[in-house]
Amino acid sequence: MVRSVIALVFLASCGASATTAKPGSADAPIIAKRVAVSWGIEKQGEMADIFLATTDETGKQVSHPLGRYKGTCSVVVPARAMNALTAVACRTGGTGTELHAVVEHGDSIVILKLGVDEGAPADPMSRVEVTRVQVPLGAKIELGS
Repeated sequence: MVRSVIALVFLASCGASATTAKPGSADAPIIAKRVAVSWGIEKQGEMADIFLATTDETGKQVSHPLGRYKGTCSVVVPARAMNALTAVACRTGGTGTELHAVVEHGDSIVILKLGVDEGAPADPMSRVEVTRVQVPLGAKIELGS
């Protein structure tokens, strides 16, 4: 009986210390890193300025300019073969440019540019790197709104 009481007192004291953890201490809960990726498109006559926006778990947003592209630009679902998280396409008639956001090694988002012609198959190997955006290692990279 005495051992049972001692065990209960010990368990209760352990539970109390876990609930009183101070922020920044070793017992504080870990905040998961997260990066949401979205596109910004600003029409400039026949051209459009394209930006990649990254938003972290605190709400901090950073805009990364990617250049000015000709045509009507919109966010599209990339072809499966491109292995991209998201894409934006700028089209003028049957031709244009696609920008793909590809997650690489879990610590960077690589923006790749692809020239497209209607009716011709798109080749993932013909893409050219535009820029890299570093993210915290281990952060969950997801599609933003």
